[in-house]
Amino acid sequence: MNYKRNRRILLFSLIGIIFIFSIYVFFRPFAFKAKKNVENVKNVKIGMDKNEVLKIMRTPDNRRISFLNLIDSMYYYEPPFGASEGIYIQFDSSNVVNKIVDYE
Repeated sequence: MNYKRNRRILLFSLIGIIFIFSIYVFFRPFAFKAKKNVENVKNVKIGMDKNEVLKIMRTPDNRRISFLNLIDSMYYYEPPFGASEGIYIQFDSSNVVNKIVDYE
C-alpha cells in the first residue's frame, strides 16, 4: 500500500518537473526576443534610414504598408511581457525614421 502511494508521488513529481521544463523551453525564446527588442530600440534614432534600422532591430514582427505610396511605413516589434503596446518605428515617404513609439 505504501508502495502505491510512493509511486503516485513520484509520478506527479515527474509530471510537474516536465511541465515546468516545457514552460521554460517554450516561452524563453519570446522573452529573450522581447528583451533584445527593448535594448536595440534605444540605438534607433530619428533620421536613420530603413537599412540602418534593419541592421539594428532585425526583421520586424509586422509591417504596415502606406496606402498612398505602397511602401513599408511602420515596423512593429514585440514588447516585453505585460506591456500594453508594442514597439513601433514609423518611416516617412523617403524611408527615413520620423517617429519611434516605445512600449508602455
